[in-house]
Amino acid sequence: MTISPRGGQNLRELLHDAGLHLPSDCGGAGTCGKCRVRVMDAEAEQSVLACQYVPAAPVSVRVERVGPVGRVRRVRRTGKSVALRLAADIGTTTISLAVVDKEQRRVVARREVLNPQIVFGADVISRIAAGRSVHRAGLEPEFLQFMGEVGMTRKKRVVVVGNTVMAHFVMGRTPTSLGEFPYESRLPLRRRISRTREELSFEMLPLLGSFVGSDCTAAILASGMHRSLRLTLLVDAGTNGEVVLGNRERMLVTSTAAGPAFEGATLECGSLAQAGAIRAVHFSRGRFDTEVVGRGEAKSICGSGVLDAVAEAVRVGRVDASGRVCVGTRLELSDTPKPVFLSQADIREVQLAKGAIAAAIRVLLAEWGAPASAVERVHVTGKFGAAMHPGAAVRIGLLPRIPLTRIRQHGNLALLGAVMATLDTGLFGAAERFAAKCREVVLSNHPQFEQTFVDSMGLESWN
Repeated sequence: MTISPRGGQNLRELLHDAGLHLPSDCGGAGTCGKCRVRVMDAEAEQSVLACQYVPAAPVSVRVERVGPVGRVRRVRRTGKSVALRLAADIGTTTISLAVVDKEQRRVVARREVLNPQIVFGADVISRIAAGRSVHRAGLEPEFLQFMGEVGMTRKKRVVVVGNTVMAHFVMGRTPTSLGEFPYESRLPLRRRISRTREELSFEMLPLLGSFVGSDCTAAILASGMHRSLRLTLLVDAGTNGEVVLGNRERMLVTSTAAGPAFEGATLECGSLAQAGAIRAVHFSRGRFDTEVVGRGEAKSICGSGVLDAVAEAVRVGRVDASGRVCVGTRLELSDTPKPVFLSQADIREVQLAKGAIAAAIRVLLAEWGAPASAVERVHVTGKFGAAMHPGAAVRIGLLPRIPLTRIRQHGNLALLGAVMATLDTGLFGAAERFAAKCREVVLSNHPQFEQTFVDSMGLESWN
């Protein structure tokens, strides 16, 4: 396609305005390299980073469009669209949507798409920094398009959940207050939130803290831990990791900046769990054996594969407990023409993400006054949580050393909780009641967090 210069905008911004959304994990700083495209002007063709290239004249651009990462299951329009409702989980990386038939009491269609805000950066800090530019990008078109495809009438209530930054965008508030001291939410905490626009009416489950969103509330609902006397640990190891420890009597909640390493965004060969991505790794007979999504040639590696590769490398001594690569300079995972590998820098990124989650768990256990062995049930959720191998997570210390039989994996508890609240509006009241029993532990203010984080960087198990 041909792109013309306009107002000093860089090529990434111009392509975004044209409807082509390039990944930009670094938020346009020019460091991640994910927005590289080929351009041809009047003189020659060259490879450029779209976020750093400002065209001075019309250029021809070759780029693959970033589209949906899932498919919608077709729904036969029966004339009962009045019974359809929409539930949504707005993640930093992806948006998960589910159409619920209230008469049949089941999900009749689902879709998952990349969050269009990803062009402003892979993490919430980048989104906050972009501020009003992200706000103008809007999320409503994703809802409206899906509703139209499944035959759902508009002006219906949409039950939506998300982390606090995404919640601000959905509810029409700029989240700048979350990026500066004293880091306070502009939205009310621990009670339901509503917003009505011309075509959409949003209803959100309670936020549990300035950094703990309604997606965590929905996950608690879906796990059932708010009804149990067991000491339960809930871990959502996404870009914005959230951790809950407690039972029906009380709960401690926190959020930790795990970053997008387990979603592949910041790794040289990383990707989401798409065709060609290595999703499982086992070391045998002196080499890494891999399982690839789609069973084709390995082209990248996604979160579960990253966790496996690091855990296996530690097991056989190719990476030591400090994270140093001991054999060669990187972990070669495929011998394809364009090899897939984890560099030393990639492993450090994994250590940061793993350390952040493990440190959050350890701080909550210390606040509760219990050892890890006292935890009777662990719920791990999210795309990465559902796909990872618990043994690998325990081996490198992402999760505490407890019997694997206590660990339950779930695809998307946040979306499931939103679906449950769509079917039973009484759950909004239940969520408000257990939200009142939640205490947010802000890790940045916690006296033990910094040292605990450093201690948690090592690739070794703990209890």
